[in-house]
Amino acid sequence: MPMPLLEHPLLMLPATLILSWFIVTIVIPVVIRVSQEKHLMEEPNGRSSHRQKTPSLGGVAIFAAVAIVFTASAQWISPANTAIIQLLPSLVILFFIGLKDDILVIDPVKKLAAQLIASFMFIYLTGIRLTDLYGLFGIHELPYGLSVGATLFVFIVITNAYNLIDGIDGLAGYLGIIAAIAYGIYFFIADVLWVSLLCATLIGALIGFLRFNFSYSRKIFMGDSGSLIVGFILSVLSVKFIQFNESPNMAYISNAPTIAIAVLSIPLFDTLRVFGHRILRGGNPFSADRNHIHHLLVERGLTHVQASARLALTSGLVVVLCFAFIRQASTIYSFTGVLVSFVAYIAVAQRLSLVPKSKHFVQKRIAPAKSEPVRNFTQPQSASAAS
Repeated sequence: MPMPLLEHPLLMLPATLILSWFIVTIVIPVVIRVSQEKHLMEEPNGRSSHRQKTPSLGGVAIFAAVAIVFTASAQWISPANTAIIQLLPSLVILFFIGLKDDILVIDPVKKLAAQLIASFMFIYLTGIRLTDLYGLFGIHELPYGLSVGATLFVFIVITNAYNLIDGIDGLAGYLGIIAAIAYGIYFFIADVLWVSLLCATLIGALIGFLRFNFSYSRKIFMGDSGSLIVGFILSVLSVKFIQFNESPNMAYISNAPTIAIAVLSIPLFDTLRVFGHRILRGGNPFSADRNHIHHLLVERGLTHVQASARLALTSGLVVVLCFAFIRQASTIYSFTGVLVSFVAYIAVAQRLSLVPKSKHFVQKRIAPAKSEPVRNFTQPQSASAAS
């Protein structure tokens, strides 16, 4: 069967991006309407950065785009590559566990268990895993058990870091697009077209989502159903990127782990900083607060658009500088650069937390009682309540 577009990837990739964008833009209005009719609206609470009841099932549209566009286009150009189809079961698990959490709120232990199952399934089926530490701590090749364990750890960290950074309008979408662009360009140069197609699918889906995420009249949030699958895809891209550079290739990068950290520096650094801050204060590292970098920026008077844009520009600049200047640096040298960057990040966040709150900042409404779940959805009022 002829596949003419295989010879023209510069046409195939934009077509995939546009089709993914189109599916998201036609699915989201349906999701918003159903959410309003069935009262599946997220209520503002003490930690919210919004003041109105808003649908939080944007992940439904993102999942639909990835499941339809990527599997169809990637299987068409590379029918022998089983990794393409084997990605889908893991995404299905994470999508439904995220969807349940968006609607009912589930136990964090169950959510973590679902992530571990999805990650292990993907590693077992595809063989995509970390097998080399590039000389970090004097370690190169990893035994199989340690390789699987290290890869599971990376999947869980990246997926949850991305999930936690989804706190204000646009930020998760922007950071996902930047990471997908970086990996997409790299794998296009390296002639691994199926990975570039995954990146193009993700970019199109997130662009379509951002249109509604920034809307006033038809706003929707990504929700866990979206952030978990996008975070997992970014995990897959990161691990594939590191594994691909364990041996010389046409686009070889000698310190791929450092570049992967740079691509996702904002969510990774912020998660590590926030967890460390909570532990040092004697609290539960998984307890919710408003100490994330995006919360600090908003509470200093920036709008969601301004805060998201600043963090996205910072992320983009870090990615460009790392690919341009340290891609062939030694592992120890580049890892030292990561530590210095993290310390600088902590210093900036600490500075923001000490600056007096902007006069334009309006305190959010009081948090619900402890007996109430953090995420509530609007229920139809009874006649007695209405009276």
